[in-house]
Amino acid sequence: TSDMHLSAGVVVDGKPNPYEDFFLDREFVDFLRFFSSGDYGDSCEVELILNGDVLDFLNVPIDGEFPTEITEEMGVRKLELVFEGHPEVVEALKSFCSRPKKRIVYNVGNHDPEFFFFFLKRLFCETIGGPDWHADKVWVNTEKEFLEYSEGLEIHHGNQFEAVHNMNYQQPLISENLPEPILSIPWGTIYVLKIINRVKWEREYIDKVKPVKVFLVWGLITDTIFTMKFILLSSFYFLRTRFVYSPRRKATLWNTLKIMQEEITPFHGLEDDARAILDAKPLVNIVIFGHTHGAMQQRYRDGKIYINTGTWTRMVNL
Repeated sequence: TSDMHLSAGVVVDGKPNPYEDFFLDREFVDFLRFFSSGDYGDSCEVELILNGDVLDFLNVPIDGEFPTEITEEMGVRKLELVFEGHPEVVEALKSFCSRPKKRIVYNVGNHDPEFFFFFLKRLFCETIGGPDWHADKVWVNTEKEFLEYSEGLEIHHGNQFEAVHNMNYQQPLISENLPEPILSIPWGTIYVLKIINRVKWEREYIDKVKPVKVFLVWGLITDTIFTMKFILLSSFYFLRTRFVYSPRRKATLWNTLKIMQEEITPFHGLEDDARAILDAKPLVNIVIFGHTHGAMQQRYRDGKIYINTGTWTRMVNL
């Protein structure tokens, strides 16, 4: 499963939380209960793969703000707020993990990069797997960009195939000349933190409409003033973060050009990237992605399969 986007809960400090996108806590608890009982009981091995963006740290404010210079302390606070906002889910994950032959693997996406901080990753594993946890029961993958299995299966979140969301697994933190390390975040993360989260108060659906390019075209006709403001704000931050040097950001010209190329492509998806993996690796028969929020199962003539697990959040497709 992927793209659940749990943040700090439906209500925070007694007020509705506009940044919460996950409202299916009980359904997910039932999902876990189903796969740890009956035919999937203690005699059956079940590995639950949380394939990125299950926890949405980008939608958890720190003191009402969304800073782009994210430290380990901030990440830990965000994780604690998510746990507090979804206690039923946390207890269900703990219960699932405690059962014989059950394991949880978390594959990092672009909305949960805080897992690159070691202490935060350990806190997640200790909370879900207990103080004596070990990797055979719960594990957060920050070492490789994808999961691979001997049965011919590869699992990617999918963000690494987009320049706008691509993360540096070799150097995920920036520490040079800084008092403490901060996350090296891609442009897509800045876009969410500084633009999407700012305008959500005006248009709650702003991050739930796809494709974005179609939304913008129609917005210029039906919601002109807001759409123009949204485009100008996006352009301002793009120029500021891609062409103005800062030691707290890493932006290369090549990556910037790739982002611009993606933005002018009418319908940029991940099906071609999945097929490229299947073609390049003869032993891989099934590729699973998340990220796009579009569920699909594509079986090709050669018998190979591409699956996208979609999302648990509400979406509007244009």
